[in-house]
Amino acid sequence: MEENINRIFPCSWYAVGFSNELGKKPVRKKVIGRNMVLYRDQKGGAHALHAYCPHRGADLSLGCVKNGRLMCAYHGWEFNGEGDCEEIPSQPGKPIPKFAHTASFPVTEHAGLIWVYPKPASDQEVPDFQIMPDLEDARYRLSPYKAEWKAHFTRVVESVLDVAHLSFVHKKTIGKRSKQAIQDLPYTHDGDQIVIQNGGGLLEYWFPQQWILRPSEKTKNSFINYVTFTPVDEEETLIFGYAGRTFAKKLKFMDKTFSKYSLKVLDEDKSVVESQHPRPIPEALRMEAHVYADGPQIAFRKRWFDFLTADEEHVSLDQPVKVY
Repeated sequence: MEENINRIFPCSWYAVGFSNELGKKPVRKKVIGRNMVLYRDQKGGAHALHAYCPHRGADLSLGCVKNGRLMCAYHGWEFNGEGDCEEIPSQPGKPIPKFAHTASFPVTEHAGLIWVYPKPASDQEVPDFQIMPDLEDARYRLSPYKAEWKAHFTRVVESVLDVAHLSFVHKKTIGKRSKQAIQDLPYTHDGDQIVIQNGGGLLEYWFPQQWILRPSEKTKNSFINYVTFTPVDEEETLIFGYAGRTFAKKLKFMDKTFSKYSLKVLDEDKSVVESQHPRPIPEALRMEAHVYADGPQIAFRKRWFDFLTADEEHVSLDQPVKVY
């Protein structure tokens, strides 16, 4: 059966939450239809397992961590970070069968975020994690924020590559000084990277899920805004962001101000993007009208269509997770 392209997404590292969200209790997350449970072991390391116990399908996030292992709340089965079942209380001392094990997903933590690779670790070699260097630059104090949009991943990504909407959607915030007429929009598209020069700002996008706005020229007091996108399914996308500043770093109370403003700007986009039809971007460029100002979005669409037609690693919402 041919795969539904609207339900296919790049297999990449996706953020699932801020590091401080995961404490002693397991937490449920969902990435490209994969239900996962995250927990920390005795040393504080994060792990991600398939969310449902292979015994009777109970939600493992209802359990607890015991001796560094995740214990199911239903019958006390215990799993290590690789998904191996190491304890079945009802039959102590007996060999643990293969079907008692479950799937684990690669996890890493960078820039205060937890990132998950949405294919089980046993399936293939996992690519190295890469993040925009600004996020690990000690000069910046980062103010976090997050949002949830009922929109397809492709529409959400395009919204941050669209310069022409600023003077309309954001006329009371970041678009106050934006001009409606766009006669010159310098941008480059090189492989997985799109860079847009818009006035004094430089927008950079890394396919498939990272975007940043930084000043085009380095100054002593500078500000950045970073977002990363996580597809939950074909109708929902999570956004995790940071507003970064090199000034007023000791004024911690300013963090909420920057986070709140960033969310306000995002919220201005939300209702518009959630209204778009068709839900994902169309299957071909000719299916929607385009003008000069749409150049960066067209570059994204070409990269997305290349992904859909090439033999690139992907995850489908219709693919079940192989648990053992």
